[in-house]
Amino acid sequence: MTPLLGELFSIIAAFLWAGSTIVAAKTLRKVSPLTANAVRTSSASISMFLVSLVMGAFPDLFSLDLYGSLIVIGAALIGFGLGDTCLYWSIGLIGVSRSYTIGYSYPFFVMALATLLLGESLLLKHLVGSVLVFAGIAIVFAERNVKLEQANRRKGLMIAFAAAVLWSIGTTLVAAGLRTVSIIQANTARFPLLSLVLITASRLQSKNSNLDRRALILLILSGILGMTLAGVVFLFSIQLIGASRAAPLSSSSPVWAAVMSSMFLKEKISLRVITSTLIVVAGTYLLM
Repeated sequence: MTPLLGELFSIIAAFLWAGSTIVAAKTLRKVSPLTANAVRTSSASISMFLVSLVMGAFPDLFSLDLYGSLIVIGAALIGFGLGDTCLYWSIGLIGVSRSYTIGYSYPFFVMALATLLLGESLLLKHLVGSVLVFAGIAIVFAERNVKLEQANRRKGLMIAFAAAVLWSIGTTLVAAGLRTVSIIQANTARFPLLSLVLITASRLQSKNSNLDRRALILLILSGILGMTLAGVVFLFSIQLIGASRAAPLSSSSPVWAAVMSSMFLKEKISLRVITSTLIVVAGTYLLM
């Protein structure tokens, strides 16, 4: 029963990550990517604080390892701060299905960085996974028959690619930081600092945020779903079945995102994008 529950939690986490992106995407026609990410992170800060209280982890915040804390905070600024902002920027240009598929190629870059910097071993399945990931990305880049301005299309694809690289750097850094800091401690400490940075940056970018009540509610919901609930559920999955089994199951997130974007955002998804999504998911599975 325990392994089955762990597998279920991992799939739920993938579903929540995809769902939070779809919810946020509904606001990106009016709200800037930076403002959207600032609101989303702020809601995650508050909800994560409540989670730490419920789980009894709040007292541990006063005994955080300084070095580990600095690393996970830096990881949050790069991964959640810059990476998520790039994803939302890309979504506004080329849609969820294309942006999310390219962005979710980040495990390849994590593998490359871990091999080069952390001395982790490189297996044959990793090489096969790498080929599949790049094949999936190439299919999206080669797409021609789409109703998008050529300049916006090229820009959106490159920004989604940048999001993947930034996420990989953030993931590699947080892996090092979590050697001395727990996940609950890390998220409770870094989310408030990240939200302050994003709020300041969004205010400097523009005084007019176009943030109405509906957009505010959707972005708050996105933060709770994607950054708090998905993170905690995935943590429980790792505790029950281990990271080596939990991570591949969560790689189904781009498939959920493609399905949801078609259902709720009315995006027209071509056979090429569907094929690309499945190839990237298969490659990501092998990279885990």
